Amino acid sequence: MPMTSPRNGVSINYEVHGDGPPLILVSGTGHDMHFWAGQIPYFSENFRTIVFDNRGVGMSSVPTPGYSLAEMADDTAHVLDAEEIDCAHVMGFSMGGHISQELTLNYPERVMSLGIHHSWARNGARLKKFQETRVYLAQHDQRVALAEISMLALHSSAYYDQHVAEMDAHRAFLLERSPVNAGWIGQLKACINGDTFDRLPAITVPTLVTCSNLDLIASPHLSAEIHAQIPNSELRILEGTGHVALMEDPKGFADVCIDFLNRTA
Repeated sequence: MPMTSPRNGVSINYEVHGDGPPLILVSGTGHDMHFWAGQIPYFSENFRTIVFDNRGVGMSSVPTPGYSLAEMADDTAHVLDAEEIDCAHVMGFSMGGHISQELTLNYPERVMSLGIHHSWARNGARLKKFQETRVYLAQHDQRVALAEISMLALHSSAYYDQHVAEMDAHRAFLLERSPVNAGWIGQLKACINGDTFDRLPAITVPTLVTCSNLDLIASPHLSAEIHAQIPNSELRILEGTGHVALMEDPKGFADVCIDFLNRTA
């Protein structure tokens, strides 16, 4: 797997799948590039699909906590630089959606279209408290509790109950292969401090905003706020899935994204 050259002491691990117009996918908190595994077979049929490990997770660098979502957006631009891509379609999920907002605001010439999936532009009181609780658990090396509280929020209740083996595998990832504590702390603090809300009207590229009606982390009202702030954006509310709709309904989620990409590409 390619690795970017160090920039400000940070190297980013990434993969490229397929060929066509470039599409870069930005993962959510605590998850590596395999977060998008269910979508790559669909996207890579017609797009040069790039996935990567955010700083703090996987094989990418784990810098000292205190960095920002804007710096994580710089990492995304660095991956595009490594592949000599001037402009790409950008899609981010959860924290990745917030990073993608920063990328579009700070590097508007590099973004062809934007997908903001199950994300937010500013922390409401409930979301902030959830993130602060997870920071506390990471700071005190409570990885079992961190994994369990994350699992309970990531998946819808019915899906959790009906997919025991998948839940066991996801839990094992969070326990064994998600970020070291410093990675969790750095990413979560970046999420807590991030705020793009007032700058969103500056986004002019075609934008798709998605959310799920059963999402316990980024509820639909947070996506509605983003949609209201970005001129001419589209809002799609997915039914019957929780926060990680891309895991619970990989094809359904990919179909929504590909429809948007085909119309904008």
